[in-house]
Amino acid sequence: MWTKRKSNSLKESLFYKALLLWFGLLLSTGCADEVPRQTIPYAPVNVQIDLNGLDHVLRNPLSYKIFTEKDRRTDDERFGYSGILVTSNADGTVLYAYDICCPHEKKREVRVVPGDNGTATCPTCGTVFVTLYGLGTPEKGPSTQSLQCYRVISTAPGVYRVVN
Repeated sequence: MWTKRKSNSLKESLFYKALLLWFGLLLSTGCADEVPRQTIPYAPVNVQIDLNGLDHVLRNPLSYKIFTEKDRRTDDERFGYSGILVTSNADGTVLYAYDICCPHEKKREVRVVPGDNGTATCPTCGTVFVTLYGLGTPEKGPSTQSLQCYRVISTAPGVYRVVN
């Protein structure tokens, strides 16, 4: 009887240790900061989007707008490596932002061209990137890397900031 009780106690102890180990691993991997992937050379991004004013076109489904140095509104705005492409999703409720540099070419002057169907195409290598879902993944063509994505943060109703 005593050995059976000791055996059960040992099994319970091992079970709880294994459970604690599993829980610790879950916590340590689930709380890690997400490291943004870099598919092109780093350049700072800081652009304000105002859907209530100059950028109202982005309220429409599958709309897009490109921001480059010539579109600078304030001294602190930064436009990434080649410029910023901001797109809206299929129902016009979510904004996504990408650098317009093709990750296959990695040249500042090679810029993807957005279409009205939720894609952007590189005029040099021909890669078609899907911009509809916020990932910028290549759909066809030689590129194996996605467009460089940037965060779109709401700062007020209808006002957003694109940052990296």
